[in-house]
Amino acid sequence: MQDNRGATTPRWTYFAVVFAAALGMFAGFAPIFNSTAGIFFGPLTREFGWGRGDASLSYAASMLGLALVSPLVGRLMDRFSVKRVIGVSILLFSISVACMSFQNGGRLLWVGLSLVVGVTGAATSVLGYLAILPQWFDRRLGLAVGIAMCGLGAGAIVMPSLSQALVSAWGWRAAYVALGCGSLILSIPAWLLLKERQPTSGGSVQSLPSGAPNEALAQAVRSYRLWAIFSMFVLASAATLSFGPHLPSMLVGKGFSASSAALSASMVGAGLLVGRILTGILIDRIHAPLVACGFFLAGAVGSYLLRASDAYPVLLGSCFLIGLTIGAEGDMIAYLIRAYFGRRSFGSLFGIAFAGYGLGAVLGPVVVGAYFDRAGSYAAPLQVMPWLLALAGGMALSLGRYQSLGDTEEGRSTKGHHVHASTSRQAFEPQTVVK
Repeated sequence: MQDNRGATTPRWTYFAVVFAAALGMFAGFAPIFNSTAGIFFGPLTREFGWGRGDASLSYAASMLGLALVSPLVGRLMDRFSVKRVIGVSILLFSISVACMSFQNGGRLLWVGLSLVVGVTGAATSVLGYLAILPQWFDRRLGLAVGIAMCGLGAGAIVMPSLSQALVSAWGWRAAYVALGCGSLILSIPAWLLLKERQPTSGGSVQSLPSGAPNEALAQAVRSYRLWAIFSMFVLASAATLSFGPHLPSMLVGKGFSASSAALSASMVGAGLLVGRILTGILIDRIHAPLVACGFFLAGAVGSYLLRASDAYPVLLGSCFLIGLTIGAEGDMIAYLIRAYFGRRSFGSLFGIAFAGYGLGAVLGPVVVGAYFDRAGSYAAPLQVMPWLLALAGGMALSLGRYQSLGDTEEGRSTKGHHVHASTSRQAFEPQTVVK
């Protein structure tokens, strides 16, 4: 795992940073809140007389909050350090989740608190923890990201079952409080283990003129590549994350039992875990846009088969392919931003790109649900989704190649300083500086 970016850095530091990111995401926004949302639907609808549509507004509101605040969080990470922003987010997110127990049946309070959860939890998600890894890894960045993302996947498996047990034992209000407290307890050691890399005098942002990070950000914001990355993840997340709340219903509509349909979610989860590890391995060896395009096309095939086939094994396979794509998406955002724009203003640019992912996660499920309520079927969304993913794959290919580190401005600035470190960096992951 060690990336050999400096002879003085202990090997354990690299492992500790990856483990901290994995543990933090295990107890962060997605597993604690989003993956457990379905567990609370039943108790809340029974107590307050809500419909499923009312209960599902929580997911959309939280993702909207995440999407809206992501660029600001990224900017704050660049300004005040990633670790400080994560620390504040850990505390506020834990309190926000616990405050979900104050629901009184008012839909405004339900949506408002869910929005606050998304805002406060943004830095406890992929957005915060993966922003640390590019400081430590170049050549093995993909593998480091893939391993860390397994923490998120494990949390998505563990937290729903844990939440169900808490609801059954103590009720839904106590369960929300327990989840908030549990998130804080698990996140504190993760935060303590996180370590930000102190830049060397040769190639650091601090050694450049004071305006260099802002100039790099301004150049990137005018770049086609940044907005292509943003757009392709809007499309991809809208297409794939739409399946989350609707997939079991799709299989029930094809004539399968509820228990058989429930297995579809497990197949998506299996594909998600495999996708995260496989993406991490591949993008360290193959041009990242090619890998992204491949996974997007796999999702397109999966969504096509979901519409075209009624065979149960084929449908489960299609769910696995969709899970592969979802697993790849989170890994790709951080890697592509690092590869094309370097480390200058990484947090700000990562926040912008991640906002696209969050925006798609809001739009997709809402549009699909609204169409089903109107038409009574999923036919049209299932026809559109493969094309959305194919378009995302084409946009990935349009990004072009990135230069090797030694050919970029960051790499050139290290020449003549710290010769050993500069030499060892020649083999690191390609990146470019936007011209």
